[in-house]
Amino acid sequence: MMIVIISGSNNSGKDQFVEFFIEQYRYKAFNWSTIDEIKLLSKKHFDWNGKKTEPARKFLAEMKRIWAEFNNGPFTHMVKKIKYHSEKLNKKNKENVIYFIHCREPEEIQKFKEEFKDKCITVLLKREERPEHKKIADNHADMNVDNYYYDKIILNNGSKIDLKLEAVRFVEEIKNKK
Repeated sequence: MMIVIISGSNNSGKDQFVEFFIEQYRYKAFNWSTIDEIKLLSKKHFDWNGKKTEPARKFLAEMKRIWAEFNNGPFTHMVKKIKYHSEKLNKKNKENVIYFIHCREPEEIQKFKEEFKDKCITVLLKREERPEHKKIADNHADMNVDNYYYDKIILNNGSKIDLKLEAVRFVEEIKNKK
């Protein structure tokens, strides 16, 4: 089992990168986020329509921050989910499964590093050039992604093909680590 904490501000290409990785990886890989539960609650109880507008991003980030301060909920929930899921896998899949966990807050990322130690890699996707309509969102989570020392930084300034090549390289790196 390997945990890849994937970070990056909005519109940096995190989901696309993970999709490309999963296409190339011959074992099981999952794409989860520490804010997934907040999104579900927001749709169900706060009439959020699922669109990632600036006010919605702020709302979701604040809800997650409050839950983390209250009882370490986002981290604890994700660790339980990973362990529960991993226990159900057969030995071959258990050894080779990769969980991509989207997490932007440096203090939350560090908790995963401490929990999973050498089974955890941190990756930052970074887009240096951004058009005005894809500027970095104005919330603490998006604005603080650079405040962590990541194991790997992937620049996403090219085409989708360039990003796919980065994912292929990362698959090879992962294979070599095992």
